[in-house]
Amino acid sequence: MERLIIQVECYSNYKYAQKPIAFTLQGKKYEIKRILKQWREAAGDFFVVETPEQRQYTISYAEESDSWHLEKIKE
Repeated sequence: MERLIIQVECYSNYKYAQKPIAFTLQGKKYEIKRILKQWREAAGDFFVVETPEQRQYTISYAEESDSWHLEKIKE
């Protein structure tokens, strides 16, 4: 799967993009039930998230371009 730009709703407190809570992919909104894993790399912040349908997605926030991306889907 190629890397797609997505829209993300997130909780921000001490910094932007602290905790994603929902994202929109191809016009469909997905609520995030829980964050399974998160880490930081030079490219930005990465999150493995799970939806209520138990689908897992890896999304990332790139500070430099101020954009969110869908990295991969785990069925």
